[in-house]
Amino acid sequence: MTKTRQSEHTKNAILDAANRVLLQYGAESFTLEAVALEANVSKGGLLYHFPSKNALISGMIARSIDRVDAALAEELERADGDYLAAYIRASFRTMADPEQVSRAIQAAIVRDPALLNPLRERFERIQLEITRRAPTPALGMLVRLSMDGMWFSEQYQFAPPNKQ
Repeated sequence: MTKTRQSEHTKNAILDAANRVLLQYGAESFTLEAVALEANVSKGGLLYHFPSKNALISGMIARSIDRVDAALAEELERADGDYLAAYIRASFRTMADPEQVSRAIQAAIVRDPALLNPLRERFERIQLEITRRAPTPALGMLVRLSMDGMWFSEQYQFAPPNKQ
């Protein structure tokens, strides 16, 4: 494995470990030491990739955004440019593991709400694109809010649709 691939592998292992720590122990136990232990890396190794807890949370959010954007790009190719259809399919694909996103969001809220700014900016960009490319702006808004509501319902088990 090349040094770059090994570094990327370690970075992803740390991000996965951060999600597990948040999921299993909660935000109050979310420390760099706990994440390093869970990732089976030294604290120095963790700090090499993420020099602070805020950087780690930002990395969790950035990885989630990247995964959703990659799913959307793939679905756009399959949908012949039908943005709304692609957005719906990509949303369902990325709902499969919402805990990673929500744990990063929860950590950001507890730690520093400004860490959510990249996510806010992404939602604004998506909404502008949906508005521009949907048959009507109102339909685009309705679809986005519906997908957001489904994610929220699934994540927090508030009468999720698959349990009806």
